[in-house]
This record gives sequence, C-alpha cells and structure tokens, in this order.
Amino acid sequence: MADSQHPYEFDGFRLDPVGHELRRAGVPIALEPKAFDVLGELVAHAGVLRSRDELLDAVWGHRHVTPGVLNRSIAQLRRALGDDANHPRYIQTVHAVGYRFIAPVADTAHGLVDSASAKAAPVDTTEAACCPPESKPVAAPPASVAILPFADLSEAKDQDYFCDGLAEEILSGLTRVHGLQVASRTSSFRFRDSDIDAREIGRQLNVAAIMEGSVRKAGDRVRVTAQLIDARNGYHLWSENFDRKLEDIFTIQEEIARSVVAALRVSLTSPAEINFTRHAPRDMRAYDYYLRGRQLEGHTTNVAWHLAPQMFRRAIELDPDYAQAHAGLADALTELLLWRLAKREEVLDEALAASRRALALAPDLAECQVAHAHVLSLAGDHDAAVAAFERAIALDPKLYEAYYYFGRHCFANGRTERAIDLLESAHRVRPDEFQALAIAVGAAFGAGQPERARRLARTVLDVALHQIELQPENVRAYYFAAIMQLHLGDPEAGRRSIETALAMRPDDYGTLYNAACFYALLGEPDTALDLLDRSISTGEGFPEWIEHDDDLAALRHLPRFRALIARLDPPPLH
Repeated sequence: MADSQHPYEFDGFRLDPVGHELRRAGVPIALEPKAFDVLGELVAHAGVLRSRDELLDAVWGHRHVTPGVLNRSIAQLRRALGDDANHPRYIQTVHAVGYRFIAPVADTAHGLVDSASAKAAPVDTTEAACCPPESKPVAAPPASVAILPFADLSEAKDQDYFCDGLAEEILSGLTRVHGLQVASRTSSFRFRDSDIDAREIGRQLNVAAIMEGSVRKAGDRVRVTAQLIDARNGYHLWSENFDRKLEDIFTIQEEIARSVVAALRVSLTSPAEINFTRHAPRDMRAYDYYLRGRQLEGHTTNVAWHLAPQMFRRAIELDPDYAQAHAGLADALTELLLWRLAKREEVLDEALAASRRALALAPDLAECQVAHAHVLSLAGDHDAAVAAFERAIALDPKLYEAYYYFGRHCFANGRTERAIDLLESAHRVRPDEFQALAIAVGAAFGAGQPERARRLARTVLDVALHQIELQPENVRAYYFAAIMQLHLGDPEAGRRSIETALAMRPDDYGTLYNAACFYALLGEPDTALDLLDRSISTGEGFPEWIEHDDDLAALRHLPRFRALIARLDPPPLH
C-alpha cells in the first residue's frame, strides 16, 4: 500500500491506512483487505494513471495471479463507493491500461494529494487537469475517432436500421484509411442514446474525436446532421447538415467520411480509400431491404437469422445487380447452415449461387470475397476457400471478418498454427472483441504452446472483464471469462462466471456449449456432457468444430460423446 500513514479524505469518505478502515460520515464500510489496499494505492496517487501491472505488484506483490483479482477488487470498490463505471466519480477505467482515481483527495497531514483535480467542481478529468507532468496518462492517438450510432429523428421512429447502417458504412469506410484509428462498432455503439459527455466517451475509447449525428427520413428525402467533437475539450471540430434526395445517401456518407479525415489531418494515400458510390444500388428500396437484412443478422437470434435471407432476396428482386445484397444473402444462408438452423440441401446451392453472383458483380469488394470463401468453406472446397479468404485480406487488410472466418476455417480443418495467427490478426483489427482470441487460446493449448496460450488468455480475460464492467448483461463476456480464468489457474472464479452465464441464458446454445467446454477442462466430464447434450438439443452447432475443439479433448474417448456427435448432421462432403 502507499507510504503515507495519515488518513485521506475525499467526498465525505475517510480512508485510514493504519486502522485499515474506510468510513463515510463516521460509518464504517466493509471491504475485503485486497480491495482496501487497491483503494489505498489509487487514492495515494490520485490523478495519476496506475497501470494494472503496477497495482498487481503493489497489492499482491507479484504478477503470478490472474488479472481477474484486480477486476473483482475494482468492482467491489465501485459498489462500496456508489460509483459507476460508465459515469465514474471516483475510479476511472482507462481501457487496456489501468485505473485512475479522479476525485479531489486530501492527505490530512499534507493537504491535497492532487491539487489540480481540486480546483473546482465538477471534476475536470482532462489530461492537463488530472495528471502531473511526470505521470501523464496514455494519450489518445491524434488521428483516432469513434463513430456513434446516429439518432433516428423520423416521425415514426422506425428507421433505426437505416441510422445504424449509415453509421456503420461511414465507420467501415474510415477503417480503410491508412493512418486513421477507428473504434470498433462493438465499442462505439454501446453509447447509443447515451448522455455521457463526449470527453468521457473519448477517454473510455481512447480516441481523439467523437462523431455523432441524426437522420430524418421522409419519403424520398433524407436530412442528415453530423458533427465531429474534439474529445479533449468537447468543442466542435466540424459539423454539417445535408438535406438531399434519398438516392444521394452514398454521396453524403462519402462527404462525411472525407470531412472527418480532413478535420483529423489525415492524408489519403488514394481517393479510392473512401468511395461509397462505386457499388451503390440503382434502386434505393433495395438498399433499404439490404440494411434491414444486415440489422437482422446482427441480432443473432434464430428468428432474426431466418428473416434475414428474406430481406436480401427482396433487395435482389428490386436490383438484381446489387453485389452487396447477393453477398448478404450468401452470408445469411451460411450462418443458417453453420449453426444447423437449415439443412445443406435447403440452402447450400442458393448460397453458392449468391456468392458467385456477388463476386462476378464486384470482384474487388473484400466482403464479396469473404462471403464466397465462407460458403466454399462449408461446402468442403478447402483450397478455393483459402484462395478467396487470402484475396479478401489482400483487398482489405483491416477487414475483421476476413481474418476471423479464415481462422475458423483453418481451425475446423486442423490447420491450428495458421488459425492462431489469423485469429490474433483479427484481434489486432478489433482489440475490444474477445471471441477471436478466445478461440486462439484453445487452439494454442491444443498445439502444445502453453505459454502463448496463457499470454493470449490474459488478454482475453482483461477485455472480457472490462466488458462486464461496462455491460453487466453481456453473457458472452461471462462465459469466455470463465474459461480464461480456468486456464490461468483460478477455477473458483471461473465457476462463478460460468454459473452466472448459465443463470442469465440457460437455453442459449453458445452459453451451454462454452459451459460444456469449461467443465470438460475442469475435469467434470458428466457435467460437461450434460451441457453438451443440452446445447446440441437446441438444434444448433457445427459438427466439424465440435470434433476439433481442444477444450473438449478430455471427452472424445467417451462413448456418450461419440453418441452426441452422431446426433449431429453429417459434416460437409469433401
């Protein structure tokens, strides 16, 4: 703990290092000893960013503990202080770096610990105000931006799919600009309808600028308002209103993207880096159905996944030469096939035809290459799938889906080393998404690379626990955290996490399957097989994936496991 033995005071709290006691208004507040020590370290260095490693060293004395112990201490402190991870008054999270105590603190013997933060209320937590010169937080890259979902101002409030699609297209276009860092959709879109200050969003996402906007769509007219805000001070860098015909939406997207690039002083290496009109549909009704289909795909429910192909088919009827609609149809059908929500004979031929048509119309679109590769993968054409995936990456080296699905393809086909490399590349493209790296962890253990696996597991656990802090309802974060906690030697924490996930989503395939993996790794085969049975009974699951999943290796010799595999549809023919 910190060197000072004098009590600290902040916002009505009194922290006594000698008595190991926290009080508010004279009333003691119970804390676990390690949580108390974490608070002492943060308060003693108020205003200073303390890295996770620094806190683990100071409180636990070494780093041979799982990162989850620190996350649990922070969560307990927030409950005790009445703090909120999204609107912090005391403990601020700096994603993937550490924590900072941001309230004014007084050492009863020496006065203010952090004089800068005590100037006035509300607390100014900008870089200049909260940090002394010798210990500044990690600054956001100057050429970095987060695109928030656009607000729906349409009279009927029924255009959320259109607003999301507009923001996603701009976000996707900006990710292709060399030298510009763009926060992922996963990170940015959780601030939907939020009243959090732009400066706080910038700090949480570690970006220099925030773009937000609104859309009012009526008939064949659309009004888009967009503004770019400096996350350091909350001032506008750029704003514009666009009142145009609906058919001009792609030009609007391009103008907004180019304005963001110009405002952040990024140089385009080629005008083609931002081009929204090249493959635009001829019929705007087709675009409307396309956006509806993409939104349904993102819902990841059986009902939504069955409805998505209908939206893409309707888009194709209206505009047969709309390449993205064909790619969307291929994607939607392969997801049905992948998760056993449709039979091969029902969807494979249509998916192949759609992906081939998409490729014929737009061979230079990476998303069309990925759609075709994914279908080929499930059809068992390994060499052709690899060629298409590699072409997609060559066309767009920042396309997460290309690395992710290519990695899954290699893993399902026993090409473990390449799968790990690809899944790591996917994580580098989207560092706040943990699923790709979680798959790589299991693959690395299976490949006999335990050190690499544990290194990856620590990263996955950090990201997953951070997501739990921000979104306590995120069941995926709980079950991936559970498996990582087990890998890192904290089975009891893992058991708590997996039981929380099962309580939240007891009938969800992903939850049940990953719980089966957890208990197989824990050495409880009967529980694992019960959960695997329940997961397969949902009607979902990919046979080749289950066969090669190293997390289930301890079950493979058991007759019951073989019987469960036999219940699945036969694997794709090669």
